[in-house]
Amino acid sequence: MIIDYTYPTYETKRLIQKTVGSSFSLLERIKMKGVGSSKLQIIEATDKIYNLLSKTADTKYCNIEYRKGGLIVGFQSVMKIYLWLVPYHYMHTYHNGGQLLIYGHKENIKLSAPFNGTIDKKFLRKILQLKANYMQQYRLDA
Repeated sequence: MIIDYTYPTYETKRLIQKTVGSSFSLLERIKMKGVGSSKLQIIEATDKIYNLLSKTADTKYCNIEYRKGGLIVGFQSVMKIYLWLVPYHYMHTYHNGGQLLIYGHKENIKLSAPFNGTIDKKFLRKILQLKANYMQQYRLDA
């Protein structure tokens, strides 16, 4: 689900909390040593995401934030902020040759670290661990 978060309202915040869960508390954030990624470059995306990003010729970047029930992939196009909400039970990730592919329910995105860097392995392990904990908690098949 992709939402426009340029001007957040109570309804959009409630929708985010319903879809991907609440954010972690300050103490949990400190114990986890952060709940987000560094800046990642968007290489490819499905049509819906690509149409939002193709309005500018700039390099496309995004950030990922963990939530208790999923991921939030945030990106900016022109002067608008968009969030792609990916619940853990729809999410599949693949790390291949320095690129990260995230598949959601109907959308997917291919990311890489900017400036010929590498994607942090600790970040990827944390995503997989959070998904495994979520699936085990609700007894869903992975």
